[in-house]
Amino acid sequence: MKSPGGELTELEGAVLSEIHHRNATTAFKVRRAFQVSPSLEWSGSAGAVYPAIRRLTAAGLIEARPTTSGRKTSLLALTAEGVARLADWICDARRAISVGLDPFRLRSGMWDFLDADRRQAALTEALAALNQELAFLADYLSRLDKVERRRVELSIVLQKARIAWIEEELAR
Repeated sequence: MKSPGGELTELEGAVLSEIHHRNATTAFKVRRAFQVSPSLEWSGSAGAVYPAIRRLTAAGLIEARPTTSGRKTSLLALTAEGVARLADWICDARRAISVGLDPFRLRSGMWDFLDADRRQAALTEALAALNQELAFLADYLSRLDKVERRRVELSIVLQKARIAWIEEELAR
């Protein structure tokens, strides 16, 4: 993992975005956003959120102000440097267009090595899961803020493309 003094990692950029753009003002709220993410990769990162917040705070990108709630809760906000670094991360076109970790793409080339029945079953199961995921995302979309809405809209486009690809494969 790169240090907050260099390029922000995707996790670090997402943490800063949760605080700055989605008003997640406590570490718990930031962690919760990752936990409820429809992305298995992001929800699996929930345990990495607290260490990331500590790193970003130590690097001067996040300011943590203690509350008087009796708990050890701190209110989080980005510093001016944090806002600038977040903007740099957002505008990093090279990384923004990266295909990144994609479990579907990773498996797609290997489905051809399965025997015909197993391949048919795997693709049919994936198609059913995709259709179920699309229904979930369509319902979820109605409850989102502007930032998360855009992310889910793009997820819907991606899942529809995957459905079209599977349908073509199954038709062969």
